[in-house]
Amino acid sequence: MTDHPVLRTATESDVPALRILARAALVHDDDAEEVFDLLWRQSADRPSLRIVAELDGEPAGLALGALSAATERTPATGYIDLLAVHPSQQSRGTGRALTARLEELLSQAGVERLMLRGRPPYYAWPGIDIRYTRAICLAGSSGYTRGPDGLNLHVDLVTAPLDTAADEERLAAAGVRIRRLTPADEKPFLTWMRQWGGSWDGEAAGALAHDPPRGHVAVRETAGVEGSDGSADRDGFVYVGFACHGVNRRSWFGPMGTDASERGLGVGTVLLRRCLADQRAAGLDHAEIGWTGPIHFYARAVDARLGRVFWTYSKSI
Repeated sequence: MTDHPVLRTATESDVPALRILARAALVHDDDAEEVFDLLWRQSADRPSLRIVAELDGEPAGLALGALSAATERTPATGYIDLLAVHPSQQSRGTGRALTARLEELLSQAGVERLMLRGRPPYYAWPGIDIRYTRAICLAGSSGYTRGPDGLNLHVDLVTAPLDTAADEERLAAAGVRIRRLTPADEKPFLTWMRQWGGSWDGEAAGALAHDPPRGHVAVRETAGVEGSDGSADRDGFVYVGFACHGVNRRSWFGPMGTDASERGLGVGTVLLRRCLADQRAAGLDHAEIGWTGPIHFYARAVDARLGRVFWTYSKSI
């Protein structure tokens, strides 16, 4: 037996054991195996950033990293997407060793900034869930600076008011139709989505990849006149709102947006409720509204309550 784990690059043959490790370590995530699968897939472009800590032939810990190239607004950034250490090996230096190794590899790749959070649009969380106390302690002692909080809202899908029939009828009378996304929407919808910036167009593409698509849109009839961004759909409509769910994690809702010209009509409420109704129909009893901004809106629309809190961390190289 050895006292210290050996670090090496993880391979596809490790996946079954690593899924078990993720389940043991991520005690606050019911979908831990799916989280691992998501982040393992998204690290496929840089398999060298998949690091396993092995002790006596068994995985004791895992770290998955990713990086984003520099843009006009942001420096080249490295992400530690996942750090999972088996409970029996926590507080023994395994997490610190994995973090240091991933930092070294990301630094060699030329990043200028490190972040302890997922890389959009394929992220599992906005930061570290504060209930993972040892991870919070590791971040602080490893030189990371705490940034903005990420808040999730919890929705009880059993009791939430999700009926939209009356509101959809009212919106239709005002010229706005709500419908599910279809594969035929892909090109015009994703063109329209670019106006929102950030990673929302990538997340919307993820919603379209499912069958049926995990998203709904609001469209306004244009009498055959195409929008300025070329976003008229095949029926002569322009998109004026959207909402997606289950893009990365089945129980999560978002992103969502409504064109400024249509706000105040209740479009967002209908889109939200439609998505949550999809999740309830899929057998879920709760949903999480991830990385929430307008808390009051969600509380009013579906009786959402504050749930998980995530702390974000970063440091410069």
